[in-house]
Amino acid sequence: MAGAVVAGLALGISLSVIQAGGWDLWLSRRGIVPGYADLGRAVPALEGRHLYLDCRGTGSPTVVLEGGMGMDARSWGAIFPGLAVTTRTCSYSRANRWGSDPRGPHTVAEAVADLRAALGAAGEKPPFVLVGHSLGDVYVRVFAGRAPADVAGLVLVDPFGPDGFRRLVALAPPELAARWQANLDGNIAAVEATERLLWPASEKELATVDLGDLPVEVVVVPQPFATDPHIPDADRARLEAAWSAELAGVSRRTRVTLAPGASHMIHWDRPELVIEAVERLVAPAGGG
Repeated sequence: MAGAVVAGLALGISLSVIQAGGWDLWLSRRGIVPGYADLGRAVPALEGRHLYLDCRGTGSPTVVLEGGMGMDARSWGAIFPGLAVTTRTCSYSRANRWGSDPRGPHTVAEAVADLRAALGAAGEKPPFVLVGHSLGDVYVRVFAGRAPADVAGLVLVDPFGPDGFRRLVALAPPELAARWQANLDGNIAAVEATERLLWPASEKELATVDLGDLPVEVVVVPQPFATDPHIPDADRARLEAAWSAELAGVSRRTRVTLAPGASHMIHWDRPELVIEAVERLVAPAGGG
């Protein structure tokens, strides 16, 4: 779930990206641009809009890659080719992102409806394994909640988890809770500005989601509870246990994989962990 470190990191990255002039320049200056071959196309979505969609490979279920805040189809270059060898895999860009048409303020559920329409227009059929990085966690969980029959499983890559984080804030002592809440508020403000999301309505949509027995893989960077000086020693073990419970409780069939040493961009730093998590869901669903 979104810890204070992740929340602050995401907000800092978003501001750094804006200052750099966009993701491409921000990434290239750091020498970490994932290789991506632009083989996709614009496909019809809703209300006359088009979304950029790039689908490769064969097999079922189809993996759909959902980027984090401000990200687009190109952010999956480090794992896209490897996944496409295993099964049909699609990377796409949400509205207002690279290759896709703009749209005004909207909710997560409306963005999900756009994606479902685009997949249908492109002839991509369920079942889907949805992979969401960071903020993408919210999109894929709402997708699964709105179309449970179409979803074989979820992979959440260092998920944003605003609902779980709010519960963690409620358990924290006052000074720490205020610090964490300020980080969350700043992160949400960045999400609203970057994604043009109507956040209060979107969070209500997320609150209605019950994933039940859906298989979920969570790949996450360990939170530094042991060394964070802002966490009182008396509360450290209790908050770490609560954080672990939030991760494991996404559904009744959740598996958590830690990615020590990785940054928030686990799919770039430790792509094999994300690929392995996807493959664990693809093989049973496809009968392999």
